[in-house]
Amino acid sequence: MAVDNKPSKRTTNPGVRVIGGRIYDSSNGKTCHQCRQKTMDFAASCKGMKNDKQCTINYCHKCLQNRYGEKAEEVATSSDWLCPKCRGICNCSFCRKQRGQNPTGILAHKAKASGLSSVSELLEVEGNDNFAYQKKAKQEDVSMEGRSVELIDVPKVAAKIKKPKATKKVKDKFQFEAQVELPQGISLTNVSGIDIPTEETGNVLQFLEFCSAFGKVLGVKEGQAESVVAELFSCGRNTKRQQYGFVVPMMIRLVAIISQDRDMSLSLSETDGTWFSSVGECLLQSGVLSDDFSPETFKSGVSEYKKMDASTRLKLLNLLCDESLGTWAMRNFMENELTESETKKREAKQKAAAAKQKEKQLRQKMQGDLVKAHMEKNGAPLSIEEHKAMLSQIKAEAKEARGEMLEAKGMTSRKNQKCDALRTDPILLNDGGRVLWKLNCFNEEPKFLVQDLGTFDDMPPHENWLAFKPEQKQEIEKYMKYTSANRMRK
Repeated sequence: MAVDNKPSKRTTNPGVRVIGGRIYDSSNGKTCHQCRQKTMDFAASCKGMKNDKQCTINYCHKCLQNRYGEKAEEVATSSDWLCPKCRGICNCSFCRKQRGQNPTGILAHKAKASGLSSVSELLEVEGNDNFAYQKKAKQEDVSMEGRSVELIDVPKVAAKIKKPKATKKVKDKFQFEAQVELPQGISLTNVSGIDIPTEETGNVLQFLEFCSAFGKVLGVKEGQAESVVAELFSCGRNTKRQQYGFVVPMMIRLVAIISQDRDMSLSLSETDGTWFSSVGECLLQSGVLSDDFSPETFKSGVSEYKKMDASTRLKLLNLLCDESLGTWAMRNFMENELTESETKKREAKQKAAAAKQKEKQLRQKMQGDLVKAHMEKNGAPLSIEEHKAMLSQIKAEAKEARGEMLEAKGMTSRKNQKCDALRTDPILLNDGGRVLWKLNCFNEEPKFLVQDLGTFDDMPPHENWLAFKPEQKQEIEKYMKYTSANRMRK
């Protein structure tokens, strides 16, 4: 049996639909002469007579306002209002063609941008012949010297013609973007309001970032990590009370976690100095002792610690931080944080999907309410005031629903960020040996730091940390975008 593969005919009576706040009714709607849409919008009917019969032409309020600068509700009350067609000024495509003119296309936005009230006024000011909208020509079979060229060859030829232009555009764009450079930074010598030596900035940031990620395990309260740094680098504060104020308790906490993981029985008293020997035992067992911290250093007792400068004490503190990362307490914390992070990601995605579905359902409901209001008037069109009131309600409720969806999406975006308990990775590394970071422990705007590692020729090797001014944020983001695009291009 033969199968009819002909496309189905267009539905001539699709019923009542709501699209873009307009009610389309193929049965009861009035056809606008301008846009030729059959809607329930408030329309103005012509009062003119033709051949002893009243003109049947209508203009919806939107077309009348945008194309001719007239208000439908005002002209509807006039007993002798003539439509633009009867006045010979209709600028719809049909009427313009009958006058030998080209269709104008959509010009309402251009008219408003020019400070004019309507398209009709725009045509009067700039001339009827200065606007000509033409539809794109359909591709057809092309013949050359009596021989037909298959349609499939046309795009190939067009591609060959356009390719040099596209290449030039990419090349020009690359040349422009090649000039984008990372702005000049300022040497970072103050962190959290604490003045620190330039050569110690990296070590300070390492400690603060560690506390930012694992402070819960250590029981570190807000501001305590900064107090440790302040105690280390505050000049003229070398009393016993201040020496054991924050730094030593932090070391003892770290040693307690390490020793508990290794089943070591250590004495961790601050008062008798035994904590310092315990630090030595932990590091000796780890095999990380260096020239700075030989076994003899810890055998000599806490007096050796008192001789250490701020830089050495910070180095010892960071060694203990590194050792603690291998303990069960830290690993368990990382796993729990990662699990919690993944759970929050899933919940945020589910909330975003639910909010999106809610917005969709709400829009459908509101469109149904608009149709219901129309049906309750037994097919009579809504007045412009009624229509605007309904649309205002729709927009308000839709805005609320969309706000919930955007908030949920924002949560999803935040939850998609890497878990803080995992390794902190740099944003990018450029060819000049500079690493761009965004650390949780650094909150000053813009929240970008550069680690300048210098070159292999530098003897001795040095490291310098740079910060930026708030007004340089846009330049940094532009540089990051350029670097990412450049890597993808390569």
